[in-house]
Amino acid sequence: MNLNDLTTKLLPLGITGREAEVYIALLKNSALTATEISKITSVSLNKIYEVLQNLVKKKMCTENYLNGVKLFRCIEPKIAFQNIFSVYQEDINRKKALYKEELEDSLNSLYSQDKNSNNPLDYIEVVSDRGQATDRFLTIQANAKKEILFFSKPPYVNSQSLGGNIEEIENVCKSNVSVKSIYECGSNESREYKENLLNVIEHYESLGEESRIIDALPVKLVIVDESISIFSLIDNVAFNPQLTTMIVHHPVFALSQKTLFEVYWNKSITIDEYKREYLSLLSKVVLQN
Repeated sequence: MNLNDLTTKLLPLGITGREAEVYIALLKNSALTATEISKITSVSLNKIYEVLQNLVKKKMCTENYLNGVKLFRCIEPKIAFQNIFSVYQEDINRKKALYKEELEDSLNSLYSQDKNSNNPLDYIEVVSDRGQATDRFLTIQANAKKEILFFSKPPYVNSQSLGGNIEEIENVCKSNVSVKSIYECGSNESREYKENLLNVIEHYESLGEESRIIDALPVKLVIVDESISIFSLIDNVAFNPQLTTMIVHHPVFALSQKTLFEVYWNKSITIDEYKREYLSLLSKVVLQN
């Protein structure tokens, strides 16, 4: 690794560019005066003492006198960076103590006071990060008490894709939570996708889920306990379309979404009905060939 790369990689550790350059110069020499360091670095003599004092404070170098001349020596990197992290930890602990002793109660008291008006966005979460969206969904699902309703369609937010939350569904079903899902499966989907979908659905049903299939769903949607609605929308304007997930904590909105769910539930077909249609279609294809 060249010296410029080393200098750049030291910056995120809270070391300035000048400090990094001087420290690297000291690493390559046994002991130097401030004037000598200034000559072999880009740091002017007017600034070199300030930089060296910063390094001494950070315990990255030492200063000693020899025959009346002040010399600076680097501290071994392993020890130097243990010193740096120790200083940072002490600063964090000091700030935590300051918050705990002088701020926490006052800030919480302000937050707990009655507000004159409610922010209309207080009950809406907008999540664009897939990992964060998955974590929020799994947390809400795990805390369900009564019912979970799904509109399930690709693309799937869960990194494990379709069937990625089997264990979680098993847990909520064991807790006597009613789980109903409608799965989108269009006629243009591949045979492999359809058969995989059927296998996954049958597994979910064996855990206690009620499932149905429909050609198309309007949106990815989850409704939890008639109070929380989670839906995902694709940003078609972006160069690389991304899913944005919205979580609405509002019972009136959730009930309206549940009405939509029931409409599609009545329009969809059971897994047994879908399998009969699918097998019938496969038979026609075979006969045609």
